[in-house]
Amino acid sequence: MSYWRNTIKPLLDDETGTLFKQAPVRVTLAFPNRYSVGMASLGYQVIYRMFNNEEGVACERAFLPDDVEAFERTGQALPTVETGRDAGDCQLFAVSVSFELDLTNIIRLLDVAGLRPLREERDDSDAIVMIGGPFTSSNPYPLAPFADVIIIGDGEQIIPVVSEALREATSREDFYDLVDGMPGVFLPARHTHEPKWATAPKELLPAYSQIVTPHSELSNMFLVEAQRGCPRPCTFCLARTMYGPNRNNQAQELLDVIPDWATKVGLVGAALSDFPHTKFVGRTLTDRGIKLGVSSIRADTVDAELAEILKAGGLRTFTVASDAPSERLRRWLKKGITTEDLVKTAHISRDLGFKGVKVYMMIGLGPENDDDITELISFTKELAGINRIALGISPFVPKRHTPHFADPFAGVQVIEKRMKRIQKELRTTAELRNVSAKWAWVESVIARGGPEVGMAAYQIYRNESIGAWKKALADVGWSDEFETNAPAIDLPPGQYESKDVSAHAQGLAI
Repeated sequence: MSYWRNTIKPLLDDETGTLFKQAPVRVTLAFPNRYSVGMASLGYQVIYRMFNNEEGVACERAFLPDDVEAFERTGQALPTVETGRDAGDCQLFAVSVSFELDLTNIIRLLDVAGLRPLREERDDSDAIVMIGGPFTSSNPYPLAPFADVIIIGDGEQIIPVVSEALREATSREDFYDLVDGMPGVFLPARHTHEPKWATAPKELLPAYSQIVTPHSELSNMFLVEAQRGCPRPCTFCLARTMYGPNRNNQAQELLDVIPDWATKVGLVGAALSDFPHTKFVGRTLTDRGIKLGVSSIRADTVDAELAEILKAGGLRTFTVASDAPSERLRRWLKKGITTEDLVKTAHISRDLGFKGVKVYMMIGLGPENDDDITELISFTKELAGINRIALGISPFVPKRHTPHFADPFAGVQVIEKRMKRIQKELRTTAELRNVSAKWAWVESVIARGGPEVGMAAYQIYRNESIGAWKKALADVGWSDEFETNAPAIDLPPGQYESKDVSAHAQGLAI
């Protein structure tokens, strides 16, 4: 039975905004996860539209099947969504990747598309493999064994350059020559260091959805980017460095790109309560009967007026980020959020009839100790006395291009011990949702690893597990060069109680 006809075509039939085009240059834009996850990615949708707007270029989408093993047993080639053609039958096989833990999925995606995953094993008869997305801006090096081209930064500036090269190149080397030296273009066959990032000029913004579907993780929601970058100095976050300088769009610019048929609109931005037009845009949309979603609200800038607009837009649970378990650690991270801000938010949510507040939290920060966990437990109980509380707890994962690049990962045992204490003391007080400490460790390895981590992933991409990762990393000779570093609360992030500071210069923010 045809996988496209039985599984993909029903999804296609429910889409609004799909682009159908035929052209001499065929591009497959693939996502290394299931359809519902990929279609919630605003960046993925923007690149899809931009390729299709290019003269002589037609772009179709492809996704990793939900059950890859079952799909492989059918013996079929991975189809594109729009026409069901073989996804690997193209000039450019482009992959948009958001998460470090999708590294093995990227390799699996190339495999099921009929492409040899290793770059060195492909030739001019194969599609050029290009990988971009937030993962590549964070750390492109684990992707070097697989990608012919790695795109770093904003895709809006890159797609016209790549499209022109596809139209003109007669070979892989010709293509390399045409894109070599452009901002954001990293060629693993030629380069050893990542280039200057691509930064889209303001006139190419805002980003907005092309397709709306009920089968997305953000069901039937039209996304529009209110701001790119972030004005805040939080030291752990990539938003400020990854997305370049903060660029706010004007209210009318956002309203102009929202189609009349949209019934749900999601505003995207790193700090939407700092965005000067959130209230006006939100009120305009809710007055039209449109449901409203927001990607992030800061507890220090939320007020009753904004909360009322969000409730009118259909929001039932208020979501904010504490990001650290104590006041002193939030100051260390330059987060700018106080316990008083969280308490104020809880009061606003209760007074306006929200069902509860979800607070995002990291544990495992370098200078963290038991007193910080005690404070987390204490203020959570205080919040729970005001309104229903859900804690979303994630282990802290140091990232490149932040001052925390050379911070140690706290360790699986340390994080699990602290999680058990939190669960024990808050089990009747708050709803707890936590991320696996073991998989956070894998994420930390990928987030700071090099090509050798990519080769470790290649060993295990068909049978991934924590144990398989440990064995593969040992096989490629990986070691944790940061585990002995000791961040201290009286030192700025990125400085350590170590006499050898030169080795950690990469930890400084750029």
